[in-house]
Amino acid sequence: MKIKIGLLSLLLVLLWQNPTFAMGSGNKYVDLQTGVTYRILAPTNTLKLPVLNFEVRPCRLHPGKDAYLLAGFGGMDRGIALVETAAAFNCTGVDNPQPLGTVTINGITAKIGIYCATGKCTASQFVSHGGEITFIAPATKTLKSTYIRLGTQGGFTQAQLIAFAKGLKPVSK
Repeated sequence: MKIKIGLLSLLLVLLWQNPTFAMGSGNKYVDLQTGVTYRILAPTNTLKLPVLNFEVRPCRLHPGKDAYLLAGFGGMDRGIALVETAAAFNCTGVDNPQPLGTVTINGITAKIGIYCATGKCTASQFVSHGGEITFIAPATKTLKSTYIRLGTQGGFTQAQLIAFAKGLKPVSK
């Protein structure tokens, strides 16, 4: 009897967990879209980097709001992190990189920044210091806008990070 109650409790806990993956489409990005109110974009050009992780995290900066996505590609030492969160309440905070200008990503103006402790780095040092691209994917009729951050701790050029960003495509309209 105790085993049945324990199994039932475990089943209820599993079913009560984040409904993000409830649809079971086989595509984590599509499944995540079913559980959040903002637009999810999936990478189509990962620069042939393997998936390191795909995590849906609670919004600690704004409790009770939509969870956010943290996906990693490559490795711990040389990789790219993708963060997607509701633009109205950025769950991840701001890194404040040294600005390097803007670039257009799929018709959207994006900011490029370099991670530079001295504040005196140049674009040519992007590969060694790392940096990020941030932009807001616009809302649709049914989904809210999304704040997107692609970051690397080094080992990638701006052009590579831009190519990754341009490969982000909405999973639904």
